Amino acid sequence: MLHPENYTPLENARFERKFVADQSFSTVERIIKLNPGAFRPIFQKRQINNVYFDTPNLNNYYDNHFGKSHRNKMRIRWYGHPKDVAKNPVLEFKIKRGLSGLKESFPLPELSLKEFNAQEKWQAYFKQSELPEEVKHQLLNFRPSLLNSYERKYYKSFDNLYRITIDFNLKFYNITRGIIEKAEETQPVIVELKYDLDKNNGASKITAALPFRLGKFSKYAVGIECFHKHLAI
Repeated sequence: MLHPENYTPLENARFERKFVADQSFSTVERIIKLNPGAFRPIFQKRQINNVYFDTPNLNNYYDNHFGKSHRNKMRIRWYGHPKDVAKNPVLEFKIKRGLSGLKESFPLPELSLKEFNAQEKWQAYFKQSELPEEVKHQLLNFRPSLLNSYERKYYKSFDNLYRITIDFNLKFYNITRGIIEKAEETQPVIVELKYDLDKNNGASKITAALPFRLGKFSKYAVGIECFHKHLAI
């Protein structure tokens, strides 16, 4: 499958270990660079934006909230300022099976959020795309539920077997009522270690040197709870 420029596809399952850091971004980055994995920066820092889709009953949110080991997320991702026209957006189905995950992705036409203030417009947008018919049919059951945006930096180990991303400056926007309503910004820095399933044995030396809280942090779930306070229980 062809992917937009600068897009990083994920076609094989991998482990994804997530850490929540209470330190500042600069401190976190310094810790990563001192890790025995000898991580070095790759790519440029990028602004990542996602429009998430969920069922009217927020089934995907609840699957995450209650810790189901098999769960899915659906989103449109693009890079750049979140309120600009989204060039080269990609529809992603992120599939989690325990600690491992994979993605299916499909390129989409250019997108301007200002034009999408009703479910009917989203469906028209998907209809005019070159998505497979079975994907278009699946999308009929989903609604836009959240927009989020954050900055990301990328690092790779000296042996090229492990990658780390640092996400910071998280912002959340409610788009469910045809408007873009911003939530208060959240401050945690999210560190994620990613590697192929057959490289699990070598990851322990890397994780032992990460003084962060290993645990669950879903940007989607946190964003939903910003606008639906009764769900954060």
